[in-house]
Amino acid sequence: MLGVVSNSSGRADAVSAAIDVFAASGCGLVVHCGDVGGRHVLDQLARLGGVFVWGDRDHDRMGLLRYGHSIGVDCYGLMGQFEWEEKKFCVVHGDDKKVIRRILDEQQYDYLLVGHDLSSEDRTVGKTRVLNPGPIFGGASPSAVMLDPATGKLNVVPL
Repeated sequence: MLGVVSNSSGRADAVSAAIDVFAASGCGLVVHCGDVGGRHVLDQLARLGGVFVWGDRDHDRMGLLRYGHSIGVDCYGLMGQFEWEEKKFCVVHGDDKKVIRRILDEQQYDYLLVGHDLSSEDRTVGKTRVLNPGPIFGGASPSAVMLDPATGKLNVVPL
């Protein structure tokens, strides 16, 4: 099981609430799709094991990268790719729509995880399923998602 969050904007309390739900549900990894907002958010990701990309509002990028590395949370920079439960994932923040189109045109991934937009998204383009958990902070209805890549089952976690 994989936990996905985005747009925390420094709100470690919101990320902590999501991590609590993820931990109780057996998630083995948390992916943050950008706009982390501060090092204290990375402390929460470290509780379960996490990875993140930079968002357009992450201004201390090198600080986040170095701090993440020091606590075992991987920073993928602007775009990351990884395999989880035999599925290929790509993660970007989502503010550059040209990059999203290119990734979808290439059809190399089973899942594309994005953030940025202030609403959740679940759509499939070709073989690639695009998931945006919605903002964990700052939107009308804060949320995160849990994904079982093997079955494709998705649980939206209202926060």
